[in-house]
Amino acid sequence: MITILHGENALQRGELAAAVVTRSGLSPDFGDINTETLTDSISAGELRRACLAIPFLGDVRLVIVRDALAKLKGDEAQAIADLLSEIPPTTWLIFDEGHALLKKHPVLSAAAALGAEVTTCVLPDTRDLPQWIRQRAQHHGGKIDARAAALLAQNIGVNLLLLDQEIQKLLLYVGEDAPITAEDVNVMVPYIQSADVIFQMVDALGQRDARLAASHLHRLLDVGEHPLGIFGMIVRQFRLLVQVRWMSDHRQTQPQIVSRLKLHPYVVSKVYAQAARFSATQLREAYRLLYRSDIAVKRGEMPAEVVLDLLVAQLTRI
Repeated sequence: MITILHGENALQRGELAAAVVTRSGLSPDFGDINTETLTDSISAGELRRACLAIPFLGDVRLVIVRDALAKLKGDEAQAIADLLSEIPPTTWLIFDEGHALLKKHPVLSAAAALGAEVTTCVLPDTRDLPQWIRQRAQHHGGKIDARAAALLAQNIGVNLLLLDQEIQKLLLYVGEDAPITAEDVNVMVPYIQSADVIFQMVDALGQRDARLAASHLHRLLDVGEHPLGIFGMIVRQFRLLVQVRWMSDHRQTQPQIVSRLKLHPYVVSKVYAQAARFSATQLREAYRLLYRSDIAVKRGEMPAEVVLDLLVAQLTRI
């Protein structure tokens, strides 16, 4: 009754964990009382107490440990590994780790020796993402054509939780039996249109064209994009610029960058071209401006829309 789910595929981990909870037979009436979640840092003593507790008015107790195993060192990791053999049959123990554990991790070795369920939840390769999208649509009882799957893969990338959310929304939109098309994606996934405008705005920033960059900004505001959402997209774009610029400066090729950042090759090619318009010093200054803008919004020093206008003007002058 021990399950270890580890890896960056949060969607798969969540679904497998939910399946374990269903199999456990946890009472719906006393599920909250008989469920304990431990996060970040744990000790063997803390885990022993949680696992050896007797279920309250039920047959099963569920203990979930999140993002703790990778942080364990030496004797503490071994102590928890040794504890696994003491888990009573009334306790279902789930380890949920957001990053893949090393094969030599003591807890992994002990769990395998006990016949526990151990699953490495990896993200699909960017080249396989359109196929994953098509399979996911089938999983939800629908279909998506190749162009639509490629469009989602190109613009959302390996954010599987967001992809799954958009696929379900699109299936509701098209109805039964109709496949999702690229036109449906353009209508129902505003992130895609917004992401394209953000690329255009950053292009204008790289060309130091303040008027054009401001025009793109107000296109987003005019169609109802929330200012904080726009700010988040700008931050993401400059984070990608910093990463791609650093890797290109260290002589990494575009295919290597695609593999390392798990982005669509088309996205990497666009960011690669944009990064060439900024020096490393300018990108550092851009990040300082983003930080100051974030603080200004959170402190309520000025409206978010004004902060964005000021930010665009400042970014064209770095």
